[in-house]
Amino acid sequence: MKQPDFWHKNNSVFGKILSPLGIVYEKIVAYRLNHNKPYKPEVPVVCVGNICVGGTGKTPLSLSLADYFIKQGKNVFFLNHGYKSKLQDIVVDLSVHNASDVSDEAMIFASKLPTIINKDRKKGAQKALNLGADIIIMDDGFQNPSVYKTLSFVVFDGKKGIGNGFCMPAGPLRESLKQGLKRADAAVIVGADLTGLEQKIKKIYPKMPVLFGHVEPNVNLKGLKGIAFAGIGYPEKFFSMLEKYGVQLSEKISFPDHYAYKRSDIEKLLAYKQPLFTTMKDAVKIDADLRAKLTVVDIDFVWDDTQNWEKVINGKIK
Repeated sequence: MKQPDFWHKNNSVFGKILSPLGIVYEKIVAYRLNHNKPYKPEVPVVCVGNICVGGTGKTPLSLSLADYFIKQGKNVFFLNHGYKSKLQDIVVDLSVHNASDVSDEAMIFASKLPTIINKDRKKGAQKALNLGADIIIMDDGFQNPSVYKTLSFVVFDGKKGIGNGFCMPAGPLRESLKQGLKRADAAVIVGADLTGLEQKIKKIYPKMPVLFGHVEPNVNLKGLKGIAFAGIGYPEKFFSMLEKYGVQLSEKISFPDHYAYKRSDIEKLLAYKQPLFTTMKDAVKIDADLRAKLTVVDIDFVWDDTQNWEKVINGKIK
């Protein structure tokens, strides 16, 4: 699904008309969160989630946190719900599973560390414990009340912020900003804060740590030319990053989020006879022989202030 334009426009007529439904949605989420007793594992659980739907940068941030804990000598496991995955309650095996089996995010996580797929987060956390996890990183799941979170980061895109401020379907929020921040240990804004989000957060919770970071390619792209395509939550972020780091794009092609590519899709793109750039999330869903003809741009999450985010972690996890 592509996000409606009115989600990101203040004083939108559609947003106002749908706002009563947004209030109902907010109350349902609040009830679910407040009437469940979470399972508390014997090891810390770090949740990287969001309040807004769509791409905010959770995946690269999760990988960055995993690297940090690995350097501390910890045995880190990822716990993922497996968006539209065919399989459940498994440890991802890249030699056996593909993206339709376990989801695109899970494939990326599994290329780095042991990754468990389970929509039942409690059972997934228990499996990680049984396999020797010292730290569990839960990608997404901020609105899932079944597992106690030792530390929760809520991630925002700096360009989009919280959109029109309404909950779905009137806006992009999964819950109200105030309700979400109440359970968070820190807010992370990815990219420049173009909507004054830090000020909005501080107005609600003056002591809430607001951390900043950005994503950047881990390869040199300067001087390259071609076409970019992506089927992620916010394709424009990927396109802008390519241009920022020196790629001249003749065309930018967006597919729906989590799009399941067919061979014909890629063959049509190859027919342009230009270099093709795409994301790692997209690449894991493309047949290997076609993938080899693409430039797959992997990205790293970079903290803009290393000291503050480490303080947040050390304040919650000893």
